[in-house]
Order: sequence, then C-alpha cells, then structure tokens
Amino acid sequence: MRLIYFIWSLIERFGTNFVSLGGNIVLSYLLMPEDFGLVAMVGVFTSLIFVLVDCGLSDGLLTMGKPSDRDFNTVFFFNIAVGAALCITYAAISPWVASYFNRPELQPVICALGVGAFFSSMTISQMTKLRSHLQFKKLAAINIAAIIIALTIAIVMALNGMKYWALVELQVGFSFSYWLLLVLTSRWALRWEFDTARFKQLWKFGVNLLASTIMTQTAQNIFAFVIGKYITATHAGYMGQAQKLQQTPTNSLESAISTTAYVLIAQKETDGEKCRAVEDMFGVVTFINCAFCFLLLALSYPLIDFIFPEKWLPTIPYFRLLLCWALVYPVCNFMMVIFKVFDRTAVIRNVLLIEKALIVVSAFLLYPFGVEAMILAAIGLSCVTFVLYSLFASRITGIKASTFFKTYLSHVAMLAVVGGTAFAAATLTLPAASWVAILTGLAAYGVALAAVTRWLRPSYFAYALDHLRAVFHHHQ
Repeated sequence: MRLIYFIWSLIERFGTNFVSLGGNIVLSYLLMPEDFGLVAMVGVFTSLIFVLVDCGLSDGLLTMGKPSDRDFNTVFFFNIAVGAALCITYAAISPWVASYFNRPELQPVICALGVGAFFSSMTISQMTKLRSHLQFKKLAAINIAAIIIALTIAIVMALNGMKYWALVELQVGFSFSYWLLLVLTSRWALRWEFDTARFKQLWKFGVNLLASTIMTQTAQNIFAFVIGKYITATHAGYMGQAQKLQQTPTNSLESAISTTAYVLIAQKETDGEKCRAVEDMFGVVTFINCAFCFLLLALSYPLIDFIFPEKWLPTIPYFRLLLCWALVYPVCNFMMVIFKVFDRTAVIRNVLLIEKALIVVSAFLLYPFGVEAMILAAIGLSCVTFVLYSLFASRITGIKASTFFKTYLSHVAMLAVVGGTAFAAATLTLPAASWVAILTGLAAYGVALAAVTRWLRPSYFAYALDHLRAVFHHHQ
C-alpha cells in the first residue's frame, strides 16, 4: 500500500472526526445531555441516509477498474432519486417517530434529516470518482472544510439558545457544505444519461451489501434508540457522547485503512498479490486498532474528566464498554474488504444480517437488565462473527484461519499489557489534576508500547523507527 494514499486518507478521516469531536466538546458545555439525547435517539435514521442513498453502488464502481463518466452519471441520477424519496419518506414517518418516543419536538427533526438526505445523495457519485482517482488529499480538504463550516453555524445556534437544533444543523449543514464544496472544487462531467445495463451490474454487486449495511448501522445506533425510549433522553445523551468518543479514533482509523486498502487491493492484478496484501493489512489493522482501544481504556476517566464538564461523567461506563466492543467489530469490518475484493459479498450479507439482527433483538430483550447487558451481548455476537469471517476468508484466500486468530489474539494480549501499565500509572496519579494523570499515562503507554513492540513485533518497530528517522532528517 502506498504510504501517501494512506496518510491522506488518515488525515481525511481523523481530521473530520477530530474537528467534529472538538466542536462536540464545545457544544457539550453549551447544551444539556438531554439535547444530545434527543438527536441520538433518532441517530439510526441519520446513519441510514448514506447507506440507503448509496445502496453499495459506490463500491461497485470501484471494483470496475476504470468506470466511465457514463457510469458515474448513472449512479448520480439513481442517488438523487433515492435521496428525494428519502426526503419524502422521512417527512411522512415523522409523526409516527414523534409519537413512538412521545416527544413531539422530534417531528420537525426527522423532516430536517430528510432534507440532509437529499444533499447527501448529490455527493456520493463525485466523492467516489475522487476516490477512484486516488485524490485523497482533495477529499481530506473538502471533508474538513465542510465540518468546520457546519460546526461554526452549530456553535452560533447553541449560543443563541437553539438547543438541540444546533446538533440537527450540524448533520444537515455538513451534507449541504460538502455538496457545495464538491461543486466548487471538482470538475463534474454531468450529463443526463442512464445506462440500464451498467446499473443492473452495479446493483447486483451492491444489493448484497445493502441489507447487511442497513443492519450494521441499525445495530450501532440501537442502544441510544432503546435507552431513549425505555429509560431517559438524558441517558441516551450519555450513550451518544460515549459512542462519539469511541468511534472518533477507532472507526476513523479502521475506515481510513479499509477505504484506502480496498481501492489499492482491488487494483492488484493477481489473486496472489491480493492475498498477500490482505494478510499484511490485517496485521497492521488489528495492531493499531488494539493499540488505540487499550490506550483509551487506560485513560478513560481522566480524559473525560478533563475535556468535558462534570455533568458528563456518567458517560464513562458506557465509553469503556463500547471500547471493549471496538476491539472486535472494526476488525470484522476490515475483513469485509476480503469478500468485497473477491466478489463474495453474499458472505457479508448472510453473516452480518444474522449478527446485527441478533444485536438489535438482544437490545430490546436485555434493556431491563441494564445497558451493560445490551453491550456485552453485542460483544459476544461480534466475536462469533469474527470467527465465521476467518473461516470463510480462509476458504477464499488460502490463508489459514488460525493465522487470523493468532494474529488478532496476540495483538490483544500484548497491547492489553501495555494498556494495563498505562492504566496503573494514570490511576496512581489521579489524586492530582486529570491532565497530570493523562500525561503520566501517555508516557507509561509510550514506553511500554515501544518495549513490547521491539520485543514481539520487531518489524513494526523497525518500520516506525525508519519513518521517524526519515521525518527527522527531512526537517533538519
């Protein structure tokens, strides 16, 4: 994988999400947990927008090698048709959603999300075109600029007492800003054309991903939905904030690697080259994902205590449980690259549909036993999914399933030791200020990580050291 593409993809994902997280922290001082909870309760509708509008066609375009302008136009007009339909549908179901939660204020919120769906529909085709041309630098600039614009407006709205509407604008405003920046900065070869034969080919590829992706997004947002319905909107706000904190580093990293790897692996000419790339990337993904999760677990209390006001401390238990889940499901998401590259999307459909459906069902069944029971069930189901994916991937690639298991479990074990060292160091200094505990934990984590990596993963250590030296010499 060419490092420069990965770096810009990483900047895009991390830049967008960390700017969003920074704005979220500012808004947490201006708004109440209930405001966040109201928006988190309907987060499942927000998360489904991109999935329903895209229908997996963007990934289908990327597998075509060199899609034509006609192909992109075909997808574009399909996208906006679905976007318009979603806008109408969300408006139609908004009274039912408001009645279900017994919160009348949610009706205009759902309608606003429908408008955001239409703007999102006009971005997917051009965004995919930039990805296919490996223009990750431009995508990074557009993404970060769009979130800054939306956040600025949201903060102004919050300062003027507009409460949860500031959070609604953040989502709708981002979609509009992203579309506008794409129009202003990219060349659009847009013409009225629709290739029916090509669309059928793309649909055949994407339809296997559609149902499973819908269930994935539903499962990831089901906790706030259930909590908001059966507990309180305030607790839904705690869960939504915990998910934001957890997903910013872990999902950003996994998405950056998976997005870039998918494009580059799909362009390999032989199956052998693809398999070697998959095996290498799996090791890197599991190592870095575990490293981030255990670091955040170690510093969870002082981190939240430092960056958020005291009213958000109940977020910590949710945050820790979600980090334990994040040790597994991003790895499963990356393994889907294998099935996409080898055009076995039916595997994703079948396994994910079952897993995510069970997560949704278990959330409704287990909420009387507490949020902990809901998340623990999700962790167990994701572990089973990882085992099944490894077995299926072994058949497709020839890579032994035990290779996946050993790589993953060894990284969990070694980085748990590193995280435990940082947790102990941070906890011992907690009577002091939280920022002192954070710095102490980071220092302990860095030393332990370097020592363990040099001993157990010398190739990773040498690779990192070589690039640090290159950066140092470049700035001399």
